[in-house]
Amino acid sequence: MNYPNQPAAMPMQPPVDMAKELMALRGFQTTGLSPASMITRALHTTSDFPIILGDTVGRTLRDAYQAAPSGIRRLGRQTTARDFRSINKLMLGETPMLEKLNEHGEIKAGTMTEAKESYKVETWARKIGITRQVLVNDDLGAFSDLARRMGQAAAETEARILVDLLKANSGNGPKMDDTKALFHADHGNKAGTGAVISDTTLSAARLTLRTQKGLSGQPVRATPKYLMVPPALETVAEKWLATVAAAKAADVNPFSGSLSLVVEPRLASVTRWYVTTDPSEIDGLEFAYLAGGEGPQVESKSGRDVDGVEIRVILDFRAGFIDHRGWFANAGA
Repeated sequence: MNYPNQPAAMPMQPPVDMAKELMALRGFQTTGLSPASMITRALHTTSDFPIILGDTVGRTLRDAYQAAPSGIRRLGRQTTARDFRSINKLMLGETPMLEKLNEHGEIKAGTMTEAKESYKVETWARKIGITRQVLVNDDLGAFSDLARRMGQAAAETEARILVDLLKANSGNGPKMDDTKALFHADHGNKAGTGAVISDTTLSAARLTLRTQKGLSGQPVRATPKYLMVPPALETVAEKWLATVAAAKAADVNPFSGSLSLVVEPRLASVTRWYVTTDPSEIDGLEFAYLAGGEGPQVESKSGRDVDGVEIRVILDFRAGFIDHRGWFANAGA
């Protein structure tokens, strides 16, 4: 973050030392002032003080935010939104098959089917007050801990928004533009009967994705890549994805190295599991940040409701499914 009239980057130092240095740079006399007086005068005489404190929190928050990713996030595609209006994702059907020209050389016109899905970025925010007493006593320990917790909270907010999409409609996912749930028999991406992970059920999931058809009824490229499970199924999933030195062909594990395991602890069901494609290959889960504000943004100012500094964390974020063809769900057993 860069602010006008802000001094060069300040070293990581206690708030009292920050206040003293800023006041000296602004020409204020600091000799003989107690730490409490130093903090009080800095809050009232220089706007740089709360800004730099907020920047200190912000840097640590971003580190903590990056260190606390969710499993489901790996299965989505990130994009940006210019504003808070609905993001309409249009999808065109396959190009019509070419036809052999007749002797007259007439080229027939073809048509393309289209569909759309939409979602919009929303704002999520919290504010926390840091009292003057904390500023006087602190050596940046409280700031680091606060920033870490706020970063984790931002990451958790994003993860829950993503997982809540899967929880909708009793685990069948959100309603798509065709009024049917994400996982629906008509979409061909839901196991008819729930079953545990096995060669048979993984084969069925893979076959379902491989044979998905586009809007015009032609096969689309949907290569299974990820197996996402709740923690309760992690060991079972590892077993079926493990590399085994088989003595005979019948003992070969066909899924060894073919799927990557993703464990998402926020999944509501302890039995439901998913197979998905690479989000860069086919549309599916998509999440968006407001342009220029990717990740949590930190604002700070002298507190109105607290004798100290008010730190606000703002996250402009939202997610949605823009196609059903890259996801398969099995309710498990």
